[in-house]
Amino acid sequence: MTFDVRRAGAIVAALILLGGYALVFRPLEAAVADRYAELEATRATLEHSLALARRIPALAGERKMLATQLAHLHVRDRRAATVERFLRAVAGVAARDGVTVQTIAANALQVPRPAPRSTQAALFDELPLDLTLRGRYADVIRAVRELNGGDVAARISLASLGNADRRPGTRPQLNAAFHVLLLREGDDTTTPDARSR
Repeated sequence: MTFDVRRAGAIVAALILLGGYALVFRPLEAAVADRYAELEATRATLEHSLALARRIPALAGERKMLATQLAHLHVRDRRAATVERFLRAVAGVAARDGVTVQTIAANALQVPRPAPRSTQAALFDELPLDLTLRGRYADVIRAVRELNGGDVAARISLASLGNADRRPGTRPQLNAAFHVLLLREGDDTTTPDARSR
């Protein structure tokens, strides 16, 4: 058998190319794939940041509107002023909407809150009241909507609903009992205003 130099040179060249591919190009190919993955992740992060940046004017406008609404709710009033403001609202709504206030009383049975994990004061105080209105269904609903939209921060939930005694010649009416939680900013014992209460 004769040794063919050309053939051997071609085989050696092929082996060198395969070895070069395995040792040089394959790791570079993996590095390029990793770099493309990093670029894709960076692009996704940038698109998310740009989407958030486009929302900044809308969020700033919404924040301003919420701050205006919060200022309208008088959440910094003293407890007595908050209750007085709500009672005036109830009287006004009752006069406008043709409902009668059957009862309104402070609710002594508060739902116990879980103990706070820190000694920080609660963000909001809840002042519970029970309110019973009597009137036509539509009038009671309108009255409660007006109380919810008033200038006192309140959570109003229905406790019970029943037919009121009906007199001959009168329209049917109902008695609607509501649990009301008036909300105001919690007392901060570090402020002079809180110490004076």
